[in-house]
Amino acid sequence: MNYRGIFSIALTLLIIGAFASIHADSWKLPKKAKYFAPNKKYYLEVTPKKLESQLKYFEDKVEGRNNAGTLKGATEDRAKGAFYARRADGGYSKKWEFPLLNEVSPVSAIVSNNGDYVVTFDNWHGVGYGGDVVVVYRPNGAVVKKFGLEDLLTEGDIETLPHSVSSIWWGGEHYIDDANGILILRVVANGRSPWEDDAKYHELKIELATGRPLESKRDLFPQPRVFSSVDAGTAPAPSDASPGKPTCASAEESFDSPEFVRVPSGQLYVKAKERPLLPYPPIAKAAHVQGTVIVEILVSKGGDVICARSLSGHPLLRAVAVAAALKWKFEPIEASGSPGKVVGTVAINFKLTDKDVNPNNQPRN
Repeated sequence: MNYRGIFSIALTLLIIGAFASIHADSWKLPKKAKYFAPNKKYYLEVTPKKLESQLKYFEDKVEGRNNAGTLKGATEDRAKGAFYARRADGGYSKKWEFPLLNEVSPVSAIVSNNGDYVVTFDNWHGVGYGGDVVVVYRPNGAVVKKFGLEDLLTEGDIETLPHSVSSIWWGGEHYIDDANGILILRVVANGRSPWEDDAKYHELKIELATGRPLESKRDLFPQPRVFSSVDAGTAPAPSDASPGKPTCASAEESFDSPEFVRVPSGQLYVKAKERPLLPYPPIAKAAHVQGTVIVEILVSKGGDVICARSLSGHPLLRAVAVAAALKWKFEPIEASGSPGKVVGTVAINFKLTDKDVNPNNQPRN
């Protein structure tokens, strides 16, 4: 029995099922398309690679490429572009024809009013992925510059963009400033999908003649940060108020033991000499979940955290907060009547913020 074949088909069907369940991932086979300059004097005609079917395309993606290095099931090697200019009689004449960098087809394209530049965007069935997310061409097909998202945006900014099964939905309606020879990329700035009414954008400018970005790559958008602070004693919401199960270094350790002294959060916090913090949980980041987790910790005489449990906070944040607190180290804590162990609480904060909100000088995650 060909188990590999069965697995490949099952995986393919699973992928297709996932795509079918998400509006943004329902892809039709690419068709020939024309992209006109705003003044209608020029246009780019895109002829995509011919595919047998979407199913065949997925199967080939799962199986890999054949010996010739092209996708099985494809009768054309690569997408093609043809540049047309309007004649005096109102018709159009083909001036150049050339291969595009996209394997199957770009998702969209724009043409400058003066006919000097053509820009393509993204890849069919993979918006935001690949080294040809943005490609600036001369009308004869010469490549001025190509960009992947990582060439334009920081890793943190890319993480803030809306993701789906197949794509990173990063941009809106890009355009060309003909008077200044500048490509304007409209990048989603508030985590919303480009087709949503409340989507907001940041405009990145690229000099068309050279392909040079006109601003340096840096964090542009609010990004998730993790930082620690003193538990201010704010009462948690009722839905967040149930303590989590303790995680302890050994079965002998427990919050139920009477052999410790409870100390105020502030007294405990100032004695922390190492406060490592784990990265923002990916699932919480994707869901734009933020908030504070109050963690109760049991600290040994030697300054190690030997038990920790969450007292409040969002379920997607609790486990990471507890795991981080277990790595903290403390200087000796003097407390009246203490046999050496102390208990207190600290706050681990997860927040979407414009800047690295880090009042305690913790390293950025």
